[in-house]
Amino acid sequence: MLPPPHPLSIHPIPVKSTPPPTNPDWVSTGHLPTQSVVQQLVDAAHQLFAAVGDGEVADYIPALAAANPDHFGICIAASDGQLVAAGQAEQSFSIQSISKPFLFALICQAIGEDAAKEKLGVNSTGLPFNSVLAVERSGEGLSNPMVNAGAIAATSLAPGDSAEAKWSFIEAGFSRFAGRPLEIDSTVYAS
Repeated sequence: MLPPPHPLSIHPIPVKSTPPPTNPDWVSTGHLPTQSVVQQLVDAAHQLFAAVGDGEVADYIPALAAANPDHFGICIAASDGQLVAAGQAEQSFSIQSISKPFLFALICQAIGEDAAKEKLGVNSTGLPFNSVLAVERSGEGLSNPMVNAGAIAATSLAPGDSAEAKWSFIEAGFSRFAGRPLEIDSTVYAS
């Protein structure tokens, strides 16, 4: 028997052959619940996890080592532009690898899903995100756009005849996803 779902769960995790739940609350409709319900859930999640102090601030990039580990915010953006937030959601941060799915979406839109899959691969590597071994193991030299080597390959597929044009395409696309102009953090970039 499954334990009752946590109030912040999006869906329960089925165990072995347990049939999926039929409760309509667990079914994705492609639309968020009302803004007040989402706000209550976001507030509850923030309250539940704000005191978690596990882990360490990344230090493999010197500027990241200076990040305040107490900054914690949550923001949900609906497809219609509604925002629901809690905590330090206005705090700027370096997106690092969070950019990978957004980059892949931009490339799929620019060249088509099938072409992106053919040129980049989409298989799980089973290796750390920064390993080049996955590319070396693949007979086709493909990996996955969610690992560093694949994200670099995805970047090369951005439309444009120069590095500046490709970057302009990516920056404009990321800004559209964010709903506001994004900018390079020169301190992180330089470190």
